[in-house]
Amino acid sequence: MKTLAVIDIGSNTLLVTVGRRQDDGSTRILCDEGEVTRLGQGLSDGGELQPDAKARALKALARFKELALAKGAQRILAAGTAAFRRARDGAGFAAEIQDKLGFPVRILSGDEEAHYSFASAWHDFGAGRASLGMIDIGGGSTEFVFGREGPRFSLPMGTVKLTERLVRGHPIRDAEWSAVLAEIRRLLQENLGNVQARPGAWAAVAATPASLAAVLQQLPAYDPEKVHGFRLKLFALEGLVESLRGKSLAERRAMPGMHPDRAELLPVGGAILLEAMKFLGVEEILVSDHGLRYGILYENLSGRFTSS
Repeated sequence: MKTLAVIDIGSNTLLVTVGRRQDDGSTRILCDEGEVTRLGQGLSDGGELQPDAKARALKALARFKELALAKGAQRILAAGTAAFRRARDGAGFAAEIQDKLGFPVRILSGDEEAHYSFASAWHDFGAGRASLGMIDIGGGSTEFVFGREGPRFSLPMGTVKLTERLVRGHPIRDAEWSAVLAEIRRLLQENLGNVQARPGAWAAVAATPASLAAVLQQLPAYDPEKVHGFRLKLFALEGLVESLRGKSLAERRAMPGMHPDRAELLPVGGAILLEAMKFLGVEEILVSDHGLRYGILYENLSGRFTSS
């Protein structure tokens, strides 16, 4: 197989990437698109996915399928993440997608999600490095990888989950913000407090860090070439996160570089990244515009991915 489409069905965003293996073994990206569908909206652990959220996801997936086939994809691989793991009807929705659209959805464990996101980061940033750590902030969970041979963790904190649970309005009030920070710090300490590994460099993967990089650079239009590989510094992130949480939704949406659909969740996403960097002693982090779909794509086109 030379041309493959990979769809990442996240709790907040759906993403599709189509890649073709070149004769020299490299991967040429034919298209890369995303759509905010908020699949995890209103979802509690063990609850059911909302009908409107599933309808939005199905509509986006149907469009992604058409796009993938138009680009010559010989196969479509779809991966479901935290929303599928949290919902009691997650497996049922995966079956519904296959029934209606004709491609299977593999529900990834937190460890598998971390693996593929790290595979993407290592492919892009690992060359010449003795070690690389990775943070992948999603809508329902955040994954941490402490190097190729180091431990991996999936923490139950994400932008949708924490915002819906702890934030009641925008700007975010002091008491609510304190609760957000306290929950992030608690989860970091409880899950990562005993980790001894300390990679020499770190990468932050997916939409949250990419959006933060775009806003920091005040990009008039999103430019992946200016986002991917951007060096996000702790002191700059600290100022940005405080600014974001102090603005109304309208004020955030008007900020250069801000995607309107990310304005509600970006303060909490920024807080997760900021507190993680502080906790891990990271002063600067590389931003990746890619993510687990690229990891699946690279591994499959090189013959190492298995769908079982």
